[in-house]
Amino acid sequence: MKFFLATIVSFFSSIAICQKVDIEFKIENQNSLIEYLDRKKVDYTLDDVAILKDIKVFGDYGKTERLVVPEAYFFNKEGFLIKNKKKGISCGATIKDLSKILKSKYDSNQKITTWMNDFKILGKNDLLSEDYDIYILINWAIFLDSNNEISFNWYKSLKSNKDLKIKVILINLDVQESWNLTEGQKIFLGV
Repeated sequence: MKFFLATIVSFFSSIAICQKVDIEFKIENQNSLIEYLDRKKVDYTLDDVAILKDIKVFGDYGKTERLVVPEAYFFNKEGFLIKNKKKGISCGATIKDLSKILKSKYDSNQKITTWMNDFKILGKNDLLSEDYDIYILINWAIFLDSNNEISFNWYKSLKSNKDLKIKVILINLDVQESWNLTEGQKIFLGV
């Protein structure tokens, strides 16, 4: 229970960095995510949409302040996390000048293949079947509806980029039906 309390406290602190938001979790599933994306008129493929694998990953994201929307993580051609010190990606900024981002230092201890162990792609997971110039993970969540527009605009802009070969994945942060939460976990999360 302490684990979940720390997760929720970290989560609310992360969100508060950008703005005050009331959080009301709901249990989502693939159908509700697809309906939401369609309602928001996001031009996506299921190969570009992922969910967090389980409640443990959700908790880990809360502890490491990665349960934030909008947020984007960049990985270079070799799959290493680019350390761009959040320039151009936080709290409503636009993602621009990818060539400059690609020249930033990277963390050789943070590989996209490791990060992908935390997700389940809704379509086919062909992330590593092709070589890309840059890999970008963009957070979104139904429970943060008012913040998603920026994430979806980033996705649209990046998908239309013709200068670089880009793989973009929309990472959904919602609580998922597939996690098979216990009654205690549901009560604690308020779902």
